Amino acid sequence: MATSHPSPEDLLAENADLRIRLEEAEDTLRAIREGEVDALVVYKPAGEQIYTLKGADHSYRILIEAINEGAVILALDGDILYANQQLAEILGAPLERLVGTCISDYVEAADRELFMALISHGRQSASKGEVSLRNRYGVIVPAYLSFRSFNLEESPGAVCLVVTDLTQQKRQEAILVEEKLSRVIFEQAQAVILVVDPEGRILRASHEVHRICRSNLLLRQFDEVIRLASFDTTGGESSPAAGKPFSISSILQGKIFHGLEVSFSPPEGREPLEMLLNAGPLLGRQGEVMGAVVTLTDITARKRAEEALKAAHDQLEQKVKDRTAELQLMVAQLQEEVMDRLQAEESLKESEARLRHLSSRLLDAQEKERKRLAVELHDELGHALLTIKLQLRALARGLTPEQKTLAEDIEVLQPFIDGVLDNVRRLYFALSPGNLEDLGLTGALRQMLDEFAKHHKNIRWQIRIDNLDREFPPLTQTVIYRIVQEILTNIGKHAKPSRVSVRVKRNPTAALFTVEDNGCGFDTSRIHSLDDSNRGLGLAAMEERVRMQGGTLEIVSRENQGTRIAFTLPLGSGRK
Repeated sequence: MATSHPSPEDLLAENADLRIRLEEAEDTLRAIREGEVDALVVYKPAGEQIYTLKGADHSYRILIEAINEGAVILALDGDILYANQQLAEILGAPLERLVGTCISDYVEAADRELFMALISHGRQSASKGEVSLRNRYGVIVPAYLSFRSFNLEESPGAVCLVVTDLTQQKRQEAILVEEKLSRVIFEQAQAVILVVDPEGRILRASHEVHRICRSNLLLRQFDEVIRLASFDTTGGESSPAAGKPFSISSILQGKIFHGLEVSFSPPEGREPLEMLLNAGPLLGRQGEVMGAVVTLTDITARKRAEEALKAAHDQLEQKVKDRTAELQLMVAQLQEEVMDRLQAEESLKESEARLRHLSSRLLDAQEKERKRLAVELHDELGHALLTIKLQLRALARGLTPEQKTLAEDIEVLQPFIDGVLDNVRRLYFALSPGNLEDLGLTGALRQMLDEFAKHHKNIRWQIRIDNLDREFPPLTQTVIYRIVQEILTNIGKHAKPSRVSVRVKRNPTAALFTVEDNGCGFDTSRIHSLDDSNRGLGLAAMEERVRMQGGTLEIVSRENQGTRIAFTLPLGSGRK
């Protein structure tokens, strides 16, 4: 059977196809060797499958991301081409925003000239130096920088930079400098001396500490190895069992202790030692807390002697108590003093009654004067303003078209006059609750609350008032109105609340008035303090008004937790 041989043209075409496939295979091998290929796509009967390639640099990438130093590759102009996560944490910026920015933007202005010199030398061989960086939050970060030239085809002149954060090292160095204690003192001092860092770890310890604890305490937490308990020696019970655990955190927050008696419990279950503690914070040049120094002096022997002295003192006291005969004369003298004090108290009560009567007369005169001023303010000033307003309107109507500017000026004055009239009206009601006669107590209170809410639209109100009309005589109604007015005035001026609740609840014998807010609150001790120039006279007067009407007042307030004012008044003879 004859076989067909390929023609010369077929052989040439097959040869050309084989050359092309050979070149593709060589390019693929070259790309794999040089790390330009991350994966291969293989065609199989089941479909395409992808195989990833791990080059020799994969382990190096993991290493760069795992180290505690910041690693960065800089372009010729200083732009960041690559950075690891540790550098992003040092500079306080997200990694995706860090790449592409200029590294010199994060260098403190005073160190930029040094930084440029270091990077210039780093492009030639290698350079190292200490530079201050400023992170994205404005915090200065002392850092040690190491530069070396980096050959990168796509970015000639690139530099590799390693950044080491020196913050912790600088802090510890500063602590050891500021403590100003020589090694000889630590080795020869008979007292316990400890130096701790801001995290509460022990950096230095005297020889006496090691002798007592019988172990190395350096770099261990103070509160874990130095277990102290402080106790009050003035209350009669000074045993360690009654003490409170003592923590180094209070000293690191700035507190200073002088001569504090503490109980120290050494390890291995040995008997506690009674010691005298002196401690204070170590401060830096700018006043920042850089650690603390604690000294403990053993006073166990002294305390034992004090206990023996106390026992002897108790025996002496017992002997003194047996001599009762000498005390009889003193008892008689005390009885005379008691009688004198009782008479003085009676005189004080009489004076207090006269003062209360005078206060009542003064408050009554005050209300009358307020009413007189309110009437004059309303009748004279209010009518005068209303007359001015009407005359301006009449004047505006008589103006010619050429006087358009004057007409506009008159029109601008109208809202201003209306505002003044509103203020006069508001002052009238504030000075004299004349609406009590027209609206009754319930209506007058609601009108006052509505007026107050209109001027304080940022406050959410919750109002619930039972009907109080014809329950109180006119004088008591005025007192109630003034008290609620004083409470609202204080809320508007000082409390700054977002929520106010007003409740008036009546029962068969009395009425309970409660006003609560969630404002800033205040110190209630200032109400009756005679030494405080800023004490609340309005609240004291409010309390006096309630007491004169036979009622009770309660004020509960805490700073930043709001205020609750509640007063109760018995239903008066005004009920019909």
